[in-house]
Amino acid sequence: MSEEKKIANAKLGALVLAGLLFLVFSLYMIGKNQNIFGSSIIVIAELEEVSGLLPGNNVRFKGMDIGTVSEIEMITDSTIHVSMLIHKSMVPFIQSNAKTTINSDGLMGNKIIQIHPQEQSARPIEAGDILYPMQQLDTDKLIEQLGSSGDYLEKSLINLAEITEKLNHSEALWAILADPTFSTDLKSAVREFRQAGAHASQLAAEGKSMIAELRAGEGLVNSLFLDTLNAAKLQSSMIQLEQATQEAQQVMRHLNTVLAQVESGSGAAGMVISDSVFKTQILRTMENVEQSTYNFNQNMEALKRNFLFRRYFREKEKEKK
Repeated sequence: MSEEKKIANAKLGALVLAGLLFLVFSLYMIGKNQNIFGSSIIVIAELEEVSGLLPGNNVRFKGMDIGTVSEIEMITDSTIHVSMLIHKSMVPFIQSNAKTTINSDGLMGNKIIQIHPQEQSARPIEAGDILYPMQQLDTDKLIEQLGSSGDYLEKSLINLAEITEKLNHSEALWAILADPTFSTDLKSAVREFRQAGAHASQLAAEGKSMIAELRAGEGLVNSLFLDTLNAAKLQSSMIQLEQATQEAQQVMRHLNTVLAQVESGSGAAGMVISDSVFKTQILRTMENVEQSTYNFNQNMEALKRNFLFRRYFREKEKEKK
């Protein structure tokens, strides 16, 4: 074999060896990234949709790549199981109650699975555990809502432009605004409105104070209606007033009888009162007594209609029935 042929074979062997080494290195790096050669466990993420996630995409936990997606399996029409290869070195730091979301690696990058820790403590994950998804905003729905909001904003701006155009061409509106008395009337109306508000606030404060006194057992209203001793005294006074009224009416009937005898000249009263002057005085006295009785009856009717004594008279009427 010639020397040149040996050199050519050596170069060819070196080239083949270099290619094999490069192939082995490439396979090692690919296997390392895909967790083929490393020690790992399989954990399942249950999702409703994968949003473009593919086997081989990364799994991240607190910003670190801790594994890859090994398999995506459709379980039901609304459930998808995503098998993840997780490095065993990260297992003690991931709890079994962690949640998962599907995010993008950068603005336009590949899809990744993000594992989110929870505040509640739980045991570390084990092989075969299922991690459930976290509620998150759907980008497509968000864009759709943003488009709807843009349409609504466009319509609102069009309506606002139309209103502005009408206001610019409204002579009556500008005439009102240019009227010097309009500003004065407006200020007066605002001033009166403030005064009314102040009066309403004062009235509310007085009502609140009255309610506070009633709850605290103070004031005339509480004394009349809540104090049992005053209520008993009031009831006794009303009974005495009613008895006095009945006695006054009886006295009036007797006086009318005596007056009739005097006018006819019969009986002892007629014999005693024979003087016309004395008779006139008695008549005036009787008229005054009758007028006083009438005024007393009027006062009693007013008491019956008063809100402080209305309840008592109603109870007396019920007792008579």
